[in-house]
Parts: sequence; structure tokens; C-alpha cells
Amino acid sequence: MAWWAWLIIWTVLVLGLLATLAGLGYRLYRKFRGALDALGELTDQVARLSDVVEELAPEPTERAITLGYAEVARRREDHNRLRDELRQSRRDARLARGKLLVNPEIVPTLRK
Repeated sequence: MAWWAWLIIWTVLVLGLLATLAGLGYRLYRKFRGALDALGELTDQVARLSDVVEELAPEPTERAITLGYAEVARRREDHNRLRDELRQSRRDARLARGKLLVNPEIVPTLRK
């Protein structure tokens, strides 16, 4: 082969290499720009979430040791009484539904 054939082959190979590197560099640049845009959106979302978290932060609870035994016992009794009332209302509703299943003619008497 002549010397100029080798020169053409190597020139084409080097130009192909440069074109491949340029294409890969451009793809890398586009991906980097996309990552920066996504990072910007993420920081905006984090800022909005931090605002919401501050608004939804629970109020500090009172400690039983500072309230005293009498107040804690009163609150516990209130809680138990409310729980018992809810249980009784659910129990009454179940009994009413059961009565409707057994005898549908008593519907007007239950609506009093």
C-alpha cells in the first residue's frame, strides 16, 4: 500500500474518534444540564415541604409530671368515659341493625 493510503486511513480514524468524542461530550453536557434543572426543581419542592412541615408541626404536649396526679387522673377518667360512650353507641347501633334483620316491621318504631 502506498504511504498516502495510510495517511487517509489514519485521518478518517482520527476524525471519527473526534466526532465520537464530540457526540459523547454533547450528550454528557445535556445530561448535566438536565440534572441541574432537576436539582433546581428538587430544591423548590424541599423549600415548599419545609414550609408545610413547619405549619404542621405538632404542638408540644404537657408532661404528666408537671400536671400533677389529680389532673392526669381526671383526664384519664374523661377519656375512659368518652371511650365507654362510643362503645355503647356502637353497641346500640349494632343491636338496631340486628333487630331490623330479624324483624323488618319494627322500622317505624326505631325511628322515633
